[in-house]
Amino acid sequence: MNIKNIKMNKQCLWVGTAICMQFGISNPVVASEAKQLSVAPESIHHQSLKTAAESGVFSHSVMLPVGERAQHSAKTTNGQSAWTQELIIDSNQANPILFLSPDAQHWQLSFKSPQGKTVMSESMKQGSRMAVKQFEVGDQQFAGKQYQRPEASAGRWLVDFNQVAEPVAQAPVGDKYRRSQINNGGKQSRPGQSMVPSIPRGYLLAKGDPSYKLYTYLDNKVTTLDSDLNMVAYMVDSVKSNNVRSKMVKQQPGGANITRAQVRVEYPNGKVTYIAMNDQGLQGDKIAGDGRFTAKMPSVMTGTYSTQVQVQGVRNDGMAFSRSAMDLYPIEKQSYGLTSSPATLLQESLHRSLIQLDLAVMDKTAGEIFAAAEVWGTDAQGQKQAAAWVGGVVEPLAEGKAQLGFDLRWLDRSGLNAPFELRNIRLQTTHNNTPIALMKQLPLQTGKGWLSARQSKLAANGSLQKAAVINDEMLMGVRSEKVMSKVTSMTQQAASSGKLMLVHGYCSSGEPWNTSHFSNTITFKDLKKNRSHDAFAKLIRDFGASHPSFGVVAHSQGGAAALHLYTRYWSGLDYASGGRLIQSVGTPYQGTALAGNLAALGAIFGAGCGKNTDLTYSGASNWLATIPSWARQQVDYYTTSFKDRWWAYDYCNVVTDVLLDDPDDGTTEKWSGQLSGANNKGHKTGQCHTTGMRDTAQYKDSGRNATMNANAAR
Repeated sequence: MNIKNIKMNKQCLWVGTAICMQFGISNPVVASEAKQLSVAPESIHHQSLKTAAESGVFSHSVMLPVGERAQHSAKTTNGQSAWTQELIIDSNQANPILFLSPDAQHWQLSFKSPQGKTVMSESMKQGSRMAVKQFEVGDQQFAGKQYQRPEASAGRWLVDFNQVAEPVAQAPVGDKYRRSQINNGGKQSRPGQSMVPSIPRGYLLAKGDPSYKLYTYLDNKVTTLDSDLNMVAYMVDSVKSNNVRSKMVKQQPGGANITRAQVRVEYPNGKVTYIAMNDQGLQGDKIAGDGRFTAKMPSVMTGTYSTQVQVQGVRNDGMAFSRSAMDLYPIEKQSYGLTSSPATLLQESLHRSLIQLDLAVMDKTAGEIFAAAEVWGTDAQGQKQAAAWVGGVVEPLAEGKAQLGFDLRWLDRSGLNAPFELRNIRLQTTHNNTPIALMKQLPLQTGKGWLSARQSKLAANGSLQKAAVINDEMLMGVRSEKVMSKVTSMTQQAASSGKLMLVHGYCSSGEPWNTSHFSNTITFKDLKKNRSHDAFAKLIRDFGASHPSFGVVAHSQGGAAALHLYTRYWSGLDYASGGRLIQSVGTPYQGTALAGNLAALGAIFGAGCGKNTDLTYSGASNWLATIPSWARQQVDYYTTSFKDRWWAYDYCNVVTDVLLDDPDDGTTEKWSGQLSGANNKGHKTGQCHTTGMRDTAQYKDSGRNATMNANAAR
């Protein structure tokens, strides 16, 4: 067979029959696209779902909707609208107050200090109009106004908004879909909650004292239709934990007392409700008076909900404060559930088996699902020990069975025998990793005698002693035996055809990478799009399918998508050689606080690309629980942040600085850019996430780009 035909067959190996037929490739060699994942017992901790209480949002700021239809508004003498917004700011630093609105030019602002003095008024004769600025956040621009608050001015500020001219449009042009959803209505909220169509005129942002943080989280990992969900909110003194997130999430409430709390909820259809939160042991609140405020959250329709917790209170030193925290959560249909029926271990070949789970099927039209479990056996002393973690994308069978591939050499390696069991079994959606079913434990039955007969056969020829060596087949499953020899031959003959793929990030408006800094490249383009990690990964796979192999240099979300691809699906990444497989800069592997905030801003501006729960802290933690340590080891990552000058107020972006914890690159906080188990190549200051921020864009570093190019696999 000539090289051309080998390339066609190899291409079919990782893109599937349908795509091969589109290209007119005859007699395609087809193998399963999904890998059958396993992890050694010593690395199982990477695969555990974080608790809900560990996956929340910290906030030291407020970002409040202004001019919302749900709010009370007054009319001026000329019939125009007017609002007054209270801002309680507990920081004495000279931080700005920002107003972002698509019709910012139609509003006159007036600022009254905590001492009751009007310090700036656009409507006064002696006052001057504030310039309307374009604040660039990532690849998006938001119009707004900025007031520079002086030092030592903490307290209760009042901001008046007076409409001087009716905006051309009540909602941004780009918001047509959302307005149509509002007009079409939707399911009603629970009794006692009123829903109203609501599009804020803008948002008011201010930074508080970062030593006192609001922490909010949804208390249930399983977010399915009609599931029981509660939003929890409390304050922590971050100084006690040195501002280290892993320590702060374990802190008890303290440092400040919340006196008033509510959560603004935007449904998938665009309607909004405000729900009061309480610390009285009612409506989902577990313990009265413990400092944790709680509210029951809606789960009555599928789609992505936006939330904003808003709190006010008094710190232990007597200073008043306010905070808000935005987030997203998906509600999924529970297409499958787990039953209490024992799982079964079925032999497939000498070394391969299938773990068969009985599923409760709620939706017969539902497709693939991600399934995972820990396999435990019994050692010579009768103690239970872990043999491996297994997971992968599965297509449930018609009779409600799901089968996970499991290499029996994990049992040989650990020396474990029956009785066996599965622990921490879970089902997650493939498109956004939402857990839809969890179970602590199930018996794992093996059938009559075949397992012991296999072990006797291996012991007789000495194969059992070789089982301690972990190979790729044990970690990823079996590639099609029919094409392995052809793939090997093709890789050797056409190694020079391997490429370095340059990949952009979420909602990118252009190609970030300077191609002159790299050699032998292909450039992935899916501009101005909102993709889940899974959809993004499949696009990378398909784009690279015409090349025998490729490595990846990625910016932002592109790094997570490349890692997702290498973990779950066979692709050209599996045939690359010569260096680092995946290299990333500025990737928020653990999520970003901007996922909720930018979705909210994008909704009123008609800009951006929409909601993406994979980029939230909770969504990222669900995703990371599916990524094995051996896949993480193939990632080399870099992080950056702004240059910190002691004499100035520093930031990458004045808007995102209000919302993120320092140090950050304007999108990704340093801590959230870390990937446990991967290769941290260092942190560099003086570089921001994208162009349009204060310091140089991180992807323009020619020296780092040259290093990545020289070390890249292809």
